Amino acid sequence: MKFITHIFRFIIGALFIFSGFVKLVDPLGSAYKFSEYFGADVLNMEFLIPYALPFSIFLILAEVILGVMLLVGYKPKLTVWSILTLMIIFLFLTFYSAYTNKVTDCGCFGDFLKLETWPTFYKNVIFTPMVLWLVFRVKDIRPFYSMKLSRFITIIFLLIFGFITYYVLTHLPLFDFRPYAVGKNIPSQMIYPEGAKQDVFEDTWIYKVDGVDKKFSNEEKPWEIKDAVFVDRKTVLISKGYTPPIHDFTMESNDVDLTEKLMKSEKLMLIIAYDLAKANHDGFANIKIVTDKALENGYDVYLMSASSEEDFKEIKTEFDLDFDMLFCDETTLKTIIRSSPGIVTINNGTIEGKWSFNDYEDVKIKEGMGRKVTTIDFDLKTKIESIFNNDQKYRLVMDAESPSKRDSIMEVYNIPQDSLGTDFFAKQTELDKENMNLLAVIISENGYPGKSLVGEINKDKAWSIIMHSNKANDYIDIIKTAADKNELTYTKAAEMEDLYLMNKGEPQIYGTQTAYINDKVSIWPIKDVEGINYVRKDAGFTQTVQEYAKELFGEDYIFAALKMEDVK
Repeated sequence: MKFITHIFRFIIGALFIFSGFVKLVDPLGSAYKFSEYFGADVLNMEFLIPYALPFSIFLILAEVILGVMLLVGYKPKLTVWSILTLMIIFLFLTFYSAYTNKVTDCGCFGDFLKLETWPTFYKNVIFTPMVLWLVFRVKDIRPFYSMKLSRFITIIFLLIFGFITYYVLTHLPLFDFRPYAVGKNIPSQMIYPEGAKQDVFEDTWIYKVDGVDKKFSNEEKPWEIKDAVFVDRKTVLISKGYTPPIHDFTMESNDVDLTEKLMKSEKLMLIIAYDLAKANHDGFANIKIVTDKALENGYDVYLMSASSEEDFKEIKTEFDLDFDMLFCDETTLKTIIRSSPGIVTINNGTIEGKWSFNDYEDVKIKEGMGRKVTTIDFDLKTKIESIFNNDQKYRLVMDAESPSKRDSIMEVYNIPQDSLGTDFFAKQTELDKENMNLLAVIISENGYPGKSLVGEINKDKAWSIIMHSNKANDYIDIIKTAADKNELTYTKAAEMEDLYLMNKGEPQIYGTQTAYINDKVSIWPIKDVEGINYVRKDAGFTQTVQEYAKELFGEDYIFAALKMEDVK
């Protein structure tokens, strides 16, 4: 009996120390997990969310210290009953997670080891009888040495664990088990392996037909039924597919995804603050120092947050920050770095360093040629983004890849479902005229709103508005001048110059424009066909004209240069 007791004592003690320690090195991770449990859609105890961090610290310290106390034999009765209490709590939480499937990872071993819900519950079912055995055989648990030495060891470990908790909350976790650890490459962890199992969903559409709500499948295409009115759509996961380590990382600005572009940057610095209202406000004074130094050495610098741009504007103005904001999911940002604000440096998608705002002096910045640090006109940036949103409004709906994607876009732009079937092209054409009138005023007062005025992310948006309004002929000189000054992407100016030349009935330079010729769409005649690919490369295009043609017209298309005589 005593031998069995000592075996169970060692197993449970080691389990509690291990489980507690892997969470101790990252208590914020456990706090986020408790916040998830306390949420409205899980335990519906949102009043406890503000106390998630102290609750997680207490529970983690209790878990790891109880493991130590069990091994050294200090206060065995208090120890085993406390362990049993924790096991009952763990049993409830893991069973609830498994049964409801609302929390898919209990966080029992932090980010070190991810277990599915039912295996996690069964693990606790296996260990609970061992704890019960210890409760009934507590008389067999004695200190290996004296009670005084056991108390001393317990106090020493409590102080050590307390210091570790303080350190990691002030700086960063001692160990980083997440997919965003230093040395990890973000793009490579976003790849789905060839042949990987995909999620399988089933959509059920509810449309009102002849006054009655009816359910339809995708194959039935209820949106094509005459006079049918959309009511609702329900999507159910039929089977779970492969999920890559990183699957929700995006770098967006006004629904423009810049992830692929920025992951190719050799000197990228991200300031992470998942919620600006909850971030350490004074920490941005340190952020100002380190980002100015990074900008002077040629870094691309952005804030990444799930907050609104209005929230960022206040901090940007107060601390005179000279960088723009990107949107990303809050949970993803919490996973990237535990400090808020935190500092992350990236080289070609690989994370090179991570620091808390408290450690800003330790940030490693590569020296190099910098750029002139300019102050973005935030109000002008907001105006351009607003006009660009209208520029995309109906285009995105008309170009949607599926009815579900179309519906989600319509919801974002507050386009009523009952407007389906109306002439969206005509609506967008009317918007384009309004957009151009607003942009014309901006250009007359400020010049082209390029990188210096509205930032890297927004520098090409005015160009898009001009192109869609068919005003290329009026603004071509302004666009070319802005491109020469690096205020917008040079290839954009090349496209507009081609459009300008085509409008004049002259051959284009870069081969970007198409037109209906002899009842089919063809690439407009090119001025220098033999040298076209050299010209395109110098301008910054990554495709040859032949590759571009195949992208437009299909892999079987064979490019044949037309002459102006063919057009005439």
